[in-house]
Amino acid sequence: MTAAAVPLAPDIAAGLRRLKLAAMRQLAPELLITAKTQRWAPEELLRTLIDAEITAREASNARTRMKTAAFPVIKTLDELDRSACSIPGPTLDYLA
Repeated sequence: MTAAAVPLAPDIAAGLRRLKLAAMRQLAPELLITAKTQRWAPEELLRTLIDAEITAREASNARTRMKTAAFPVIKTLDELDRSACSIPGPTLDYLA
């Protein structure tokens, strides 16, 4: 049986909101339970929360950059037709 995540204390939630740590605010209640039941060291809890915030911000920044670029179609380098590309293979490999 797992315990339900208890919402963060209002002052902590307000502080995380003020610091614009949305991912941390969202994940903290559940991670606090996990940390307590698995007896994580405080550093491990902080590390996990910080990693989640960094990951969320990187994803948000990537979405914003793609939206700002206004590409008609989003593709990855894996989808690139190298035979139609004017960039030499070794150069493309280095850049990738």
